[in-house]
Amino acid sequence: MKKEHFSVYNHSLIYGNNRIAVRKFIVLNHTDGTKTFTDFHRFTGNPNRKIKSFNSDGDKRCTYICKFLNYAFFSVGISSLSELTLDTGQKFINAYAMHELPEDDEYTKRSESTIDFCVSYIFDFYTNLATDKHSKCHFKLSDLYRHISVRNKYGKVILKKVPFFNVEYIPSYKVPIFRDMPNKAFQVLFDHIVDRHKDLLGLVLNQAFAGLRPSEACNVRRPDSPLGAGIIFSEVNGELLGISIDLKEELNLRSDLKNVGGIKRERTARVPDIFLSAYKHAYDIYTEYMKDRKYEKDYGAFSVNLQGKAITYTSYYQKFRDIINDEMIPIFLQSHDPELVLYGQTLMTHSLSPHVFRHWYTVQLVLSGIENPGVLMHLRGDRSPESSIVYIKNKGDLEKQFSRISNESFEYLKWASEREHDE
Repeated sequence: MKKEHFSVYNHSLIYGNNRIAVRKFIVLNHTDGTKTFTDFHRFTGNPNRKIKSFNSDGDKRCTYICKFLNYAFFSVGISSLSELTLDTGQKFINAYAMHELPEDDEYTKRSESTIDFCVSYIFDFYTNLATDKHSKCHFKLSDLYRHISVRNKYGKVILKKVPFFNVEYIPSYKVPIFRDMPNKAFQVLFDHIVDRHKDLLGLVLNQAFAGLRPSEACNVRRPDSPLGAGIIFSEVNGELLGISIDLKEELNLRSDLKNVGGIKRERTARVPDIFLSAYKHAYDIYTEYMKDRKYEKDYGAFSVNLQGKAITYTSYYQKFRDIINDEMIPIFLQSHDPELVLYGQTLMTHSLSPHVFRHWYTVQLVLSGIENPGVLMHLRGDRSPESSIVYIKNKGDLEKQFSRISNESFEYLKWASEREHDE
């Protein structure tokens, strides 16, 4: 039987032209399966940001706060927020950073940036409680800070106010996220998707050839969607000049109001010229597959499940992982190509997620000659240039690992022509 615990409850709201907004609530889950809604979400926001977008979903703050509440209520034993002390918050942060929470084990890993987020969100939670006149907490806002002596730029000793919470980290030996995929492996995987899992092809082509994040790929609409064309082809006299994807609004794409995933940066994404032919060829394969298959016409999602509803990011992620573990690893290991065998062996000890397609897309752009971080940032749909700068700085290493492609095309076209010949 599951123990009582706090968790996040997502509630979807529809407004305007079928736009979707998600509101997060913190609920107490009882052992009999029932839930009690709390008002704890009121204290999770950033106290310094009084105005926020209506369709903001609260980021991951509630998730961190639920972990803290589970610790405070069920490990420490408080019965209400009014019993919270600063010591409880400090002990939780230390346990979180040192991997000593009740649910942690020897496999638990947390990066320093993750711990920093946790500290920040817990501090904001305490700040909101301290400034709320109805919380009945026994600490004041001034208790959340301590003063230390520092020298300013003129050499004068001054008192600096720093947050009460501090943290000691376990030395980080973080294993980098595994995202690399040789072009040979990409073609084998892509071919397998086309042959065995065409229901995912729409998602994969929007990631590999347009650089969308997995959750953004789930938000793509059909060209004939009543909510507005999601994919726009620009043609003149039968010649394909460009393809763009409308990600300007996060809309509801399912009759059950289930959120398919977020759009990290609302925009119009453009398919780079080197991928135009590849995108169109894969698009034609997918749309032929979708003929006479049901989908919810009121929404017109591009990628749908067998019930005709838009595929969610969670579903996509799990199915992709199953394909890699159950199907692709054996295929790679049984290959006569040593490079593919080695890749299969690597996947046996490394996890691979759908983000690999966006990484592969970025690598191909860098190897095709893009060296301007601003251009790469625009094509990736990033808010800042940091990620693009890392790719460009590491171009030399990428050239050693990946086949170079020209500005006009890449090896996919060879795969496509061979496939058409076989058919």
